[in-house]
Amino acid sequence: MAEFFQVLKTAAVDAFLSVGTWVALMLLVFGWLEVRTAGGIVRGMRKFRRWQPVFGAILGVIPGCGGAIFMMPLFVNGTVTFGTVVATLLATMGDSSWVIFSRLPVHALIIHGISFTVGVGAGYLVDALGIGKNLLKGRETEAMAVIAEQAQKGEACLLPGFEHTEPAGMEAALHKRTHIRPKSLFYRITHNLFWLVWGLFLAGFVLTFLTQMLRIPAATVDGWFGFPLFEIFGIAGAVVCLAWMIFAKKFLRDDTYEEDEEKAQNFREMLVHNAEDTAFVVVWVTAAYFAFYAFDAWSGVDVTALVRSAGAWAVIGGAVIGLIPGCGPQIVVTTLFIQGLVPFSVLIANVLSQDGDALFPLLSLHKKSAFLATLVTTVPAIVVGLAFHYLLPGFMAAPVAG
Repeated sequence: MAEFFQVLKTAAVDAFLSVGTWVALMLLVFGWLEVRTAGGIVRGMRKFRRWQPVFGAILGVIPGCGGAIFMMPLFVNGTVTFGTVVATLLATMGDSSWVIFSRLPVHALIIHGISFTVGVGAGYLVDALGIGKNLLKGRETEAMAVIAEQAQKGEACLLPGFEHTEPAGMEAALHKRTHIRPKSLFYRITHNLFWLVWGLFLAGFVLTFLTQMLRIPAATVDGWFGFPLFEIFGIAGAVVCLAWMIFAKKFLRDDTYEEDEEKAQNFREMLVHNAEDTAFVVVWVTAAYFAFYAFDAWSGVDVTALVRSAGAWAVIGGAVIGLIPGCGPQIVVTTLFIQGLVPFSVLIANVLSQDGDALFPLLSLHKKSAFLATLVTTVPAIVVGLAFHYLLPGFMAAPVAG
């Protein structure tokens, strides 16, 4: 039992300090940019329709799920093509993007470059072949009529740039998980004590910055005040992140269309929801680290050799895991790659196959489109993954992050 808790403690400390603090910083920067530029790409897509797959891939390749989430209802209301949806979903890496950027930024840039290129190419091919062209069957005309009517009336939208121009029922579907209940206990905790989470992120970031960027020995920093600072802040941060997931009711999916709208409204809402998103990442990375450390310590099995023996089936397995909606399982795959346990071919198959949280709004609005999009994106995921497996087997092998 003591060994069990030692492994769990190590996983929690590593996840919070080595990954969570950097993810929090990146979310803070991207969140500020989102607040400042909300809606610009959406307006561009409406104006330059022939460039829509490119715009879609840009939204998808942005770390996190927000850009891809906003794309889905734009297809159902007739604003963008089905190829644009495919380009977006192929390009997105969801919240596992934050994990790879926090540990292997060069790898992350190459992965996102590949997913962006594959997304754009597949998006244009899908539109050229007419795949998904008749999915909506008249709903587009209805949606465009609503858009025109609202424009003539000058109706205000909830968030400038992300208009609620959906036909009757669509807005309700996108906001069915409304959590804006100011009198509820969990709402008051997350919206009034979010500074506590950010305080722990700041303290953890200072520790990791001193040791990872300034190269001050960890033993020196850890003993400055006579306390085990890494354990104290690492464990406290991981526990608070788990509590925050409970308060925010997030375990399998970490964002919704509604919450992404709220994040882009003002800086305070961005801090509230980004604290929840970072907590989600920390908990899933802790789970992945714990599984890896425990398996390595007690099983005696060489995981790397096991994956290699699976050959092409491991690549297909990575793509199949990507079919699971949400970011949690994908964070696990990314963490395994960072630890050097799975090859690049498996990761890129998972990256291209996964949709993050973006598939949820499309499932709410038009299930047929969601299933077809998932099927279409799985094909290039497997093809590209197998190409790397057979042609470039040692490409971008991750150094063991330890």
